[in-house]
Amino acid sequence: MTQRLLDRRERTFQIWAYTVGMKRLLLRSTRNETFSTRIDVLFQNVKALSLPTFLEGMVVSEADGELADRIEAETGFLCEEGSRFFRVDTAHGVGYLVAGVMVGREDEGEYFEPSELWPDMA
Repeated sequence: MTQRLLDRRERTFQIWAYTVGMKRLLLRSTRNETFSTRIDVLFQNVKALSLPTFLEGMVVSEADGELADRIEAETGFLCEEGSRFFRVDTAHGVGYLVAGVMVGREDEGEYFEPSELWPDMA
């Protein structure tokens, strides 16, 4: 069974920021009347992604088997090249990312405040 790296089905995330130079992708679930915290998930060295911009009920795990084969076929990247294949399940389907690192942070930051994972984000 594939290990879940992040399981936040109760939250909605958005693609918050992406930069080509550092190949960083930030997904964010903002604070609201239901949740008193903000969750940021940062992927570093992003080489490929297939995600909607709005991710309702996100679960991230290592991609394997059929999905890993599909990622290799669609992107030309191999998992052995220092990249990890991440499976992203949402209420609306399955997406993926090819990236080197994934880190997450939950805090009480406001909507407009920069992420502690990416403090220099413009």
